[in-house]
Amino acid sequence: MTEPYWNAKQGAYIKCPVPNCNHTGIVITKAHCRLVHDMTREEVRKKYGFPENVSKLTKKQIEAMKKRGSRI
Repeated sequence: MTEPYWNAKQGAYIKCPVPNCNHTGIVITKAHCRLVHDMTREEVRKKYGFPENVSKLTKKQIEAMKKRGSRI
């Protein structure tokens, strides 16, 4: 089971804590950390902290910000 801080609360989204990574979703997976950042989730946590809650934004707003290249 995934630790609760790597999962968003019901109806919310979280953002990967790695700078310039615009990955958002309901979970930041071990596979994302390994494939995209070549680190374990523990290494990501130690270096960058836990994922940020972006639940006040809708998925549509998040996608629009990604397309513009904005930091969420």
